Amino acid sequence: MLSSYHLRPASGWINDPNGLTFHDGRWHVFYQHNPAGPVHGDIHWGHASSADLVVWEHHPVAFGPQTGGPDAGGCWSGVFVPGLDRPAVVYSGVVASAADATVCLRWGSPDLLSWGAPQVVAEPPPGVREMRDPFVFDWEARRFALVGAGLHDGTAALLLFDASEITAWRYVGVVARADAPVCRTLPPSDVWECPQLCSVDGVTVLILSLCTHGAPPGPVVWVAVDIDAASYGADRRVRVEAGPQLAAIAWGLVDTGPNFYAPQVMTDDEEPMLIGWIPSRTPHDPDVPVAGCLTLPRRLAWQDGALVSRIDSVAAQALTGSGAGQEVGSGRHTLPGAARADVPAGRLTSSSDPALSLQLTDAEVWVDADVVEVYPAGGPAWTARGTGEWLLEIPEDLTGTLQLLV
Repeated sequence: MLSSYHLRPASGWINDPNGLTFHDGRWHVFYQHNPAGPVHGDIHWGHASSADLVVWEHHPVAFGPQTGGPDAGGCWSGVFVPGLDRPAVVYSGVVASAADATVCLRWGSPDLLSWGAPQVVAEPPPGVREMRDPFVFDWEARRFALVGAGLHDGTAALLLFDASEITAWRYVGVVARADAPVCRTLPPSDVWECPQLCSVDGVTVLILSLCTHGAPPGPVVWVAVDIDAASYGADRRVRVEAGPQLAAIAWGLVDTGPNFYAPQVMTDDEEPMLIGWIPSRTPHDPDVPVAGCLTLPRRLAWQDGALVSRIDSVAAQALTGSGAGQEVGSGRHTLPGAARADVPAGRLTSSSDPALSLQLTDAEVWVDADVVEVYPAGGPAWTARGTGEWLLEIPEDLTGTLQLLV
């Protein structure tokens, strides 16, 4: 089954969203992409842009591995670098395996359609088994970068680099570890991938995708961190020169579903916006020409001590149009292939996999063929991919609303 309104290429492989940015009046999303087929390999950066986050214009592949270059084995995850005098992205360049990944930079044209050759700006420091997925941010009027890592002692960690000189980063040190207070209660993992740092309603939130070798990807967690308490001592200047430190306070799941990974966050004039990857179920159907898609754009909020999300209002309006939904009563309903349901209570189940099921309470349900995204009021989202239709069961004496999507 092929999704119709979730972002995906017409064919090939798609995984992590990369380089999210709002540029010249359009949202741009790059993504890891194998244009040759629906399998992971020979990773390029695909590229699409949109004015409403729903109708996407697919551009030519942005760039791919350079023969003999630092990304000859793949152009993996990274971000758009804000605040420079010309467009630039940084990403993980792989040669033979994840263990040899470096951070590569490419300069782009003003329209983001052409990109120069890769240049290495950071290499793995001593004690690091593997590192990947740079995230660039500003702190105290200086540019820094977080890079996900796994240390030689088996601990997942985050590395901090001073990226003031964008073409030559300086390694600062390990800024967070899985065996530190609070973080030691996270689900176990070998590598922290795709780190994202943002402010949500005044709370500094770190988002981590947890990778365990040989296991399905995930989960994705949020970690509330205190930068000020960890970074500022009695002599503020000394601590500032040392770079920001992250003290974890609490954590939770960004999404509780089985098919969600590697989200990236973009900040504009509204709340931070998140887009993640929805993997295909395995084994992949050989008759389907594309594997994977991206989530709908989600706006983040801090509610009752936890990170919650909802569909971006612009995208929701573009999908639903001006039409009103129809009332659906109690009983079991087969949901259409492109629909939104508002459900006070009930249960959602995959018709082909009864174990893939979720109890609903005051939830928005967005269905797109075999993909479903559920947004309970006040709780984390739930993202799943089935192999058949989605069934909605509403208890007696209750009603929901169903709307077909344009």
